[in-house]
Amino acid sequence: MMDFFQFQVPTRIVGGEPGFLQTMAPELAAFTGMRAAVITDAVICTLPAYQQMLTSLEESNIQVVASYQSVPQDSDVQVVHTVRDALRPMECELLIAIGGGSVMDTAKAVNIVLTHAGDLLEYQGAHILTEPLLPLIVIPTTVGTGSEVTMVSVIADATDHRKLTFVDYRLAPTLAVLDPAVTFSLPKSLVAATAMDALTHAIEAFIDVEHSPFSDLYAVEAARIIREQLLCALDDHGYEEARTHLQMAATMAGIAFNHSMVGIVHALAHALGGVSRVPHGVANSLMLVEGLQFNMEEVPERIAEIGVRAGFVDVQNDVQATAKASIVAIAQLRADVCAKSGIASTLSAAGVSYEQIPLLVERASEDGSLLYNPRMAEENDLLKMYEHMMK
Repeated sequence: MMDFFQFQVPTRIVGGEPGFLQTMAPELAAFTGMRAAVITDAVICTLPAYQQMLTSLEESNIQVVASYQSVPQDSDVQVVHTVRDALRPMECELLIAIGGGSVMDTAKAVNIVLTHAGDLLEYQGAHILTEPLLPLIVIPTTVGTGSEVTMVSVIADATDHRKLTFVDYRLAPTLAVLDPAVTFSLPKSLVAATAMDALTHAIEAFIDVEHSPFSDLYAVEAARIIREQLLCALDDHGYEEARTHLQMAATMAGIAFNHSMVGIVHALAHALGGVSRVPHGVANSLMLVEGLQFNMEEVPERIAEIGVRAGFVDVQNDVQATAKASIVAIAQLRADVCAKSGIASTLSAAGVSYEQIPLLVERASEDGSLLYNPRMAEENDLLKMYEHMMK
């Protein structure tokens, strides 16, 4: 018999044709009359999409009373506290995040410290928030994070060289707005890194211990779309349709891993971000195949199944052969993506040094993502994976 499971998608998702941001006012009716704060980064606020969003907010009678436009690529605890201190006097009733994963995760963390007493570090962990949060509208501008539909926020602790994870059902955004046009100006490297992030979300959600038939559907479809569309999305011209599909796939993968969480690949990647400042999507891309090879011993049937259902391979002679062929196909896709986009294909190329490996192993071994991985990992296992990817 099937084990108990539960599944929900608490975030309302709306989207449309490219340019949807400038016509989304009717979808904002629930927030009419609210005082809003916008959180973004220095690049996004210079793009047409940002002004289109402001126009729709004005049409919806949503008053923007504050704007923080300096979220860095890997936001940290100090940034969250800085944003909190800037917004608190403004008596905001609504938060709006437009940007990539760092911006959205920052907005979620800011929401915690705006509505709860104390500092952010007091709320690390899972399901410990005690008060309602402000409504949150998110507008993702990459094709990978999935943060627009998850109950997770990952924030760096720069002083301790680690990534902190905050998990609570209250953190799920109220509304996610998908406009394909925001992805059209992305450089190839960012499309590649974030899409590989989404592929990792989909695959880990499928093989992790908390998966269910519902999360499987989202994971498989996300992986299939990414397999079919990613290389086209890296073309010099005519990439718009492919990037439109990738944006949808990233949200689907976010729904999948919001249910079943992630595993060893993310544990390895979080450490790379905290210790070596490797961008999260690049870190997942680097460690995805290593994680799959490690989990082959425990769940070859799951690796084989997503390989076949997502179209990476046809069924081979047996489960082991199909799983191995799936990993080979995923590795080939990653190699093609790296060659076409220029993102790092080794840890050393990503700026990781051998001297950092002991701390990387320590941080990865402490990561909560390992709890959901189908196979228990020892520190020596993590060490071997890092060492193998240095070359």
